[in-house]
Amino acid sequence: MERLTYGHIVDIEIYKDLLKQAGIECLVKNEFQEGSLAGFGSGLPGNADLYVDESDFEKAKSIIESFKETN
Repeated sequence: MERLTYGHIVDIEIYKDLLKQAGIECLVKNEFQEGSLAGFGSGLPGNADLYVDESDFEKAKSIIESFKETN
């Protein structure tokens, strides 16, 4: 998997839903939440990474960019 974007968890969840509607599987990674659950502090609260398969990267990037331009 390749990191597509990083940002506020609310935005990342919107992007995730857009990608799923387009049939693109993705993974959200929230290091702050994961670190907190493990007893460590890492990452920034409220931020997350969005990952997609390398084969879907360009299509996913285009979907996210189009969404950003219209909103």
